[in-house]
Amino acid sequence: MASSLNWREYIERVTPPNRRIGTDVMLLDDDRFIERVKSFIRNEPFKTDMTIAIFCEQGEMSLKINMKEYQVVAPAMVIILAEQICEPVSHSDDLRGRVIVMSREFTDGLFVSFGDTIPLYSSVYNNPVITMEGDSFVFNQYYDLLQNLACSPNKEFKLQSAHHLTLSMFYGYSHTKHDSNNRILTSRQEEIYSNFIDVLQANYRKNREINFYAQRLCITPKHLSQVVKDISGRSARAIIDEYVISEAKALLYSTTSSVQQISDALNFPSQSVFGKYFKRMTGKSPKEYRKQPM
Repeated sequence: MASSLNWREYIERVTPPNRRIGTDVMLLDDDRFIERVKSFIRNEPFKTDMTIAIFCEQGEMSLKINMKEYQVVAPAMVIILAEQICEPVSHSDDLRGRVIVMSREFTDGLFVSFGDTIPLYSSVYNNPVITMEGDSFVFNQYYDLLQNLACSPNKEFKLQSAHHLTLSMFYGYSHTKHDSNNRILTSRQEEIYSNFIDVLQANYRKNREINFYAQRLCITPKHLSQVVKDISGRSARAIIDEYVISEAKALLYSTTSSVQQISDALNFPSQSVFGKYFKRMTGKSPKEYRKQPM
């Protein structure tokens, strides 16, 4: 699969040297830079090979991460990991924040440095939005330390220092908050629905049939369909299609992959079948969608 299109290059262009640590960490907190970044991202699904930590200081926004919609009201933190599908939905005019952008190489190093970071990664992955009422100073302290590090003329161990400081931020604040926000399921139906979403997230690129998911959950397709409808108000088929189409849109928008490569990645029997499916779901062919202005 081809790499993501010019996300990192664009952010590097709008980020001055004193707000970078090498090419792996970039800091955004000036309204002008943030507005330019927001203008670059249209309200369509996209993927990036960077991790983005957003501290929402003012205002509110709505966005989807891996097809789940979140309402973010300041003060709050949003963490979008590399390769997650993100779709901005809306934001208030007064939205302001501070952003840390980290390369995939940098964050991969964070999560493999120590043997016990897998639960941390899973916690952040499954709970990307956390409220910060009364604790916003914590993120600002970490951000200010990173900013001081970026401005420091001493280049020795700068990246290593940023690595440990960022890992401390994830551990010292995010891990506790994410764990405390984990939702306790209150019914068997909710448990089935949650398991369905987990299995779907792992398999939607290869399997689009309800029977497959019902088998994995050891229930009948009819029972799965009814549970999903009762919990979400939508059909299981509609949710499966949303995952597939969002992935297709993200790959068309964010990568240089050909339509054939995207068709193969999503396990369609041919590019023609994929094209017809995409047009039926969106009203546009894959090529028409890709040609839309940013």
